[in-house]
Amino acid sequence: MSIFSKRITVRLSQHRTADSPFGPIRISYDRRPSVIALVQGPGMPTVTVRPDREHGWIKVDGQVVPTRRGSDSRWALRRRTRTRTAVVGERTYELRPTGLCRARLLRNGTPIAEAHGALSSYGLFRTIPGIDARLIWSPGLDPYDVAIGQAMVVAFGAGAPGALASLVALGFDLAGS
Repeated sequence: MSIFSKRITVRLSQHRTADSPFGPIRISYDRRPSVIALVQGPGMPTVTVRPDREHGWIKVDGQVVPTRRGSDSRWALRRRTRTRTAVVGERTYELRPTGLCRARLLRNGTPIAEAHGALSSYGLFRTIPGIDARLIWSPGLDPYDVAIGQAMVVAFGAGAPGALASLVALGFDLAGS
């Protein structure tokens, strides 16, 4: 058997628990060889996440969910460009930063959760941006909303990267004009 055709098994050795309207959500993750997280809970679909603020991805029950950044046009506001959108069937989920270490999660334009992160999430060597985030859920959700919402926060973090990064980005925008 060739070494190139052998499958690599990744064991997720670290675990966190988050609260949800349907009971505890288990977030399993490992930082080696590549950062992957698994979000699962009672009655919820299994969601696999590749956390990264720029190029993260989400899989729901083995199906890749297309995610995209907000508008990258020259006149867009900074927070709008940090917005992440995921389309699952007929539902559109949007993770929109509202301030430093805070974000709002929307489903089809309706708020379903408020996310509160930690300053430590913005460290230089931080590989999972939303692992420390807490979510406050709205009533009337289903398990898909909770699983995908928690996965988006784990993958992309809660809130904007801070005032210093915004000032640096604004400086580059002004210099490029």
